[in-house]
Amino acid sequence: MYFVVGWLVVLGVGTFFLKRIWPDVPPTPPGNFVDQNAALPDEDVRLLEDHGMAAAKHWTEFLETTDAAARSLHVLRSKDTVSRLLRYYQENPDLDQSQDLELAMRNVIHTPVGPGIETLWTRKNGKILEAVFFEENGDWKLDWDAFVRSCSEPWGLFLTGAGDGEGTFRVLARERIGAAGRSAESIGLVLTIPRESRPGEATLPSPEIRVTRATPLGRAIEEAFAARAQNQGAFRSKAFVHDPPDMIRLHVKLKRSGGEGEERKFEITELLAPHWLELPFTPIKAEEGK
Repeated sequence: MYFVVGWLVVLGVGTFFLKRIWPDVPPTPPGNFVDQNAALPDEDVRLLEDHGMAAAKHWTEFLETTDAAARSLHVLRSKDTVSRLLRYYQENPDLDQSQDLELAMRNVIHTPVGPGIETLWTRKNGKILEAVFFEENGDWKLDWDAFVRSCSEPWGLFLTGAGDGEGTFRVLARERIGAAGRSAESIGLVLTIPRESRPGEATLPSPEIRVTRATPLGRAIEEAFAARAQNQGAFRSKAFVHDPPDMIRLHVKLKRSGGEGEERKFEITELLAPHWLELPFTPIKAEEGK
């Protein structure tokens, strides 16, 4: 009995001092982040039962066609998407096929434009494909921009390019702690892209990018990190389960400066979304000089 009481005293004192050392409480995740381990509500189960097959049909037909133009018939907003889709597959001619694909997960996400069906598919070689579908004119079609993580230009070319430049990118971001420790004034971000069909492997890291915490942009990024630390995904998403554990998904507008022979510098000028989905979102602009 004395032994147990003694340990309780030690634990209580230890907890007191730990709170004195680390008093900061991480920001509370916003309401559109929900624990990815939560069971599906009954209405979500019914939605999957009623529309899951329609989404799967478009997915299978999308993968089985070897013609990029024909693929546009199975994606959202095809008239707006087709030109980017054609350009993408000209630069990336190896099309994903439906052979040996197995459904690993399906879920319902709840977004400002209505519910979506998100799915993860695995191959025998370990590759993973992520596909999200939304209703359009009574049909359930693929969010192609999210599927290919559509960007304005290849990430590697943007990182190594000379001179000033600007582009939009769907990236993974992690906070760089550094030897000096975590800064209270700013977030040091390193942006990367996941390896194709290998979401747990991040490649091509950027130089460190600083974002001031006490700005709308900084607070939005902090909220996303807080949600990820609590194993929560945007709009009740579960697809992030294979992402690197310390990384968040961002859709950003980046600016590059620095000519040949000069150090390249990068800054986030706008947060287009704290996720990769092609959904309406009011961009959060960086404040000048911060």
